[in-house]
Amino acid sequence: MENSSIIFWFSGTGNSLFAAKQLSAGLGDIPLAQITGEAPPSAVGGEGEKVGFVVPSYFCNMPRAASVFIEKLEIRPGTYIFGIVTMGAMGQGTVDAISRAVKAKGLELDYGRGVLMPANYVLKYNPADPEKAKAKLDKAEESLRAFAEDIKAGKKLYKGFPYNGKNLYKDVGALDKGFSAGEGCTGCGICEKICPVGNILMEGGKPKWQGGCEHCVACISWCPEKAIDFGDRTQSRRRYRHPKITVDELL
Repeated sequence: MENSSIIFWFSGTGNSLFAAKQLSAGLGDIPLAQITGEAPPSAVGGEGEKVGFVVPSYFCNMPRAASVFIEKLEIRPGTYIFGIVTMGAMGQGTVDAISRAVKAKGLELDYGRGVLMPANYVLKYNPADPEKAKAKLDKAEESLRAFAEDIKAGKKLYKGFPYNGKNLYKDVGALDKGFSAGEGCTGCGICEKICPVGNILMEGGKPKWQGGCEHCVACISWCPEKAIDFGDRTQSRRRYRHPKITVDELL
């Protein structure tokens, strides 16, 4: 396989996918690939090539799926490696998590930055209203354009700090027990298809969560009928989806 540049992304509500698309465009349309449970069968990168990871910050850590993916991924020596973290507040701890994962492979993270985007963890709070979200998204686009210029130039820059939200996945098997689909569910199956880790199966026309949740909130955020809730916390809360990402791009 020839040397190859590529950007890997993990996204629930579309923020990280949008960031990955912006970076790809700024770097000459580098190919994009979704982070899944399986790494590519061949090595990526090489001398003069770039490999990037674009992931959300989950309490100053990255999704387990991303961590496992990086562990499995073979990256050729000499690759310029970058990590961009989409975050609602502090996310530099996630930059550090990417750096540690790369170092475990005997490599270095050349460029690591966080970009503020609308917070979307509807299980804990009401996401920002559309006007406030738009203002933050506009600033994010400016930041992503600047990041792409830095990366294109091969700049070495790292902004992270050593904080690891280890408690995020405590009792992981119970993380999705609060999800349910109400009477408004039409059985369309979008939640099953959009789950980035395949944790939802349709049974009897209703979604059933399988105990391997990442809490990316894709299912609750993209349900067209707003029929999915988490316990009694979310019924009155807004759902957030990146306005420039379509459901088809995440399916």
